[in-house]
Amino acid sequence: MDGRLRDIEVSFLPERHGLAPLAHRLARSGRAYSLFEVAALFLSKPEYHAIKLEIRSGADAAAEFFQCSECKAVFLDKDAVASHAFLKHFDRFCRKEETEGEAPKGNFVCVSRCGLSGILLGPPNYHSYNDRVMEVHRARYPGMSLETYRQRVETLHDAALIEKWKEEMKRQTTYRFGEGEQAVAFTRFADAEAWFRDHCLEGLVKTGKHFVVPGAVAQSLDDSGLRRFVQEAWQQESRFPLRLSIALRLAFRHLGMHTFKTGGGQTFLTAVVPNAIDPAHTVPVVRDILGFISAKPGCVRQELIAQLGAAPAAPAEGEVALPVPTEAELTAQMRWLVEKGHVIEFSDGRLAVPSVAVSRVQMAHSHVQPHREQKEARKPGGSRPG
Repeated sequence: MDGRLRDIEVSFLPERHGLAPLAHRLARSGRAYSLFEVAALFLSKPEYHAIKLEIRSGADAAAEFFQCSECKAVFLDKDAVASHAFLKHFDRFCRKEETEGEAPKGNFVCVSRCGLSGILLGPPNYHSYNDRVMEVHRARYPGMSLETYRQRVETLHDAALIEKWKEEMKRQTTYRFGEGEQAVAFTRFADAEAWFRDHCLEGLVKTGKHFVVPGAVAQSLDDSGLRRFVQEAWQQESRFPLRLSIALRLAFRHLGMHTFKTGGGQTFLTAVVPNAIDPAHTVPVVRDILGFISAKPGCVRQELIAQLGAAPAAPAEGEVALPVPTEAELTAQMRWLVEKGHVIEFSDGRLAVPSVAVSRVQMAHSHVQPHREQKEARKPGGSRPG
């Protein structure tokens, strides 16, 4: 491992553009979602999270990162970011213009060809041969050393290929930078590269002790050592997304989502404030629902409706038979109880009452509900609120 990596701290942040739509979806459901499961969702989608790279305090004072301001890729070496900027972003600054000219004149007995791509590079004795070799190498095989690439070049004594190369060379390329009076132009690729490095590179490269990198960019960093280091940190965070969960909890609370902890220490997100109610002050059907859930925490709606909607045993002599609530009535009361926070419905459908399931509630920073339909909970028809 590169010793410099030991001085780097990696943390994960939610991308802002994914927060509000997800908060909207969670709030519409009215259910409570495990904060760790939501964090795992963010980590599973590169477009949902960003990576923060930071030099640890106490590290070498000279240690720093180099970031390409165009695509946000981060490097540990200045030369590496310079090569990256030239290879990936040269075309943003330079316009290539092709014009028709005359074919090269001279006595050419052979022509060189790239053994990897089949591109004709020209006769070794042609004046721009080395420029052409460097241009193809940088454009197509930047990860390969120039010396290794030259070993893949083949020289052919073929009159037809020489003529083909001459025809291709009629198309002459001019490299232009800037507009108007400030514009400059070059016919040699090496001169264009030198201009780019001298006049464009400084504005493309930032230096600093910490940078934020988009998740998709972090997965494909040119620096292989840094890329593996980030991937290992991602795997560790995916197994136990504590840091991202903390960031998400604060972010969602600013979006009107509340959080609560269960007795087991798990944290959940919800748009509905858990609000325990005394069953003694409710109508019989609500009292039966609350009693059933308290006795069977983790039950689901179908189970509750099937049990409470079943016909009771025949009453004893002298007793009055109690009416059996219909499925529609049970469904309406359940909807009201969940909307009011008197019953918690988790993302997997499990049910719980706040007095049993919740140990602590943290209210949202904003008291504006994410959705108007939840601003005023509906009262079930034909019965007073539980």
